[in-house]
Amino acid sequence: MKLIESIILFASLALLTMFVDQALYKGVPLKDSYFFLMFAVAGFFYYTYRRGLRIMKEKKEEEAKTEVKSKKIEDRLKRK
Repeated sequence: MKLIESIILFASLALLTMFVDQALYKGVPLKDSYFFLMFAVAGFFYYTYRRGLRIMKEKKEEEAKTEVKSKKIEDRLKRK
C-alpha cells in the first residue's frame, strides 16, 4: 500500500468516525453531519479505484517480465 492510498483510507475512516460521533452520540441532526458520511464514502471509493489501478499496473508489469523471459528461453532453444 502506498503512502497516498494509506492517507486516503485513513482520512475516509476519520470522516466516518466524525459522522458517527456527530449523528449518534451528540444528537446533531442528520442533515448537518451528512457531508461527513458522503466525503467518507467518496474517499473510500477513490481509495478502491486507485488500488485497482495499481493492481492492474502491477499485473501488466509482471506479464511483461514473464514475456521477456519466455522470449529469451525460445531464443536459447533456437540457437541449439
